[in-house]
Amino acid sequence: MKKFFRNPSKVALFSLVSTIIAFIFLIILLNVPDIDSTIVFNVKRILIIFILFFLLLIPAFGFIYSFFIKGKKKILYILMNLVCISTISVFAFMMIMIGYVVSFGP
Repeated sequence: MKKFFRNPSKVALFSLVSTIIAFIFLIILLNVPDIDSTIVFNVKRILIIFILFFLLLIPAFGFIYSFFIKGKKKILYILMNLVCISTISVFAFMMIMIGYVVSFGP
């Protein structure tokens, strides 16, 4: 694990890939029809909260780590992590807020 965190390009790439995978999983989870079971409803709610926290934290972590990359890949990783923060994280946050928290949501 120490070798993984010492290589900033691996950490930045892992944060990008994990953000995209978590976002796809969130969209699939939100499109699953509601089931009358309270256990399934509560598990779905807990997973959505966990994924939202993950989508807000991991891209920022990867963005900070991308500043420590040396070479030409530095700018690419910074831009890609910035895009993840500004689109995927904000979209996921708004999707959850409108769907579950705001009273006028669908």
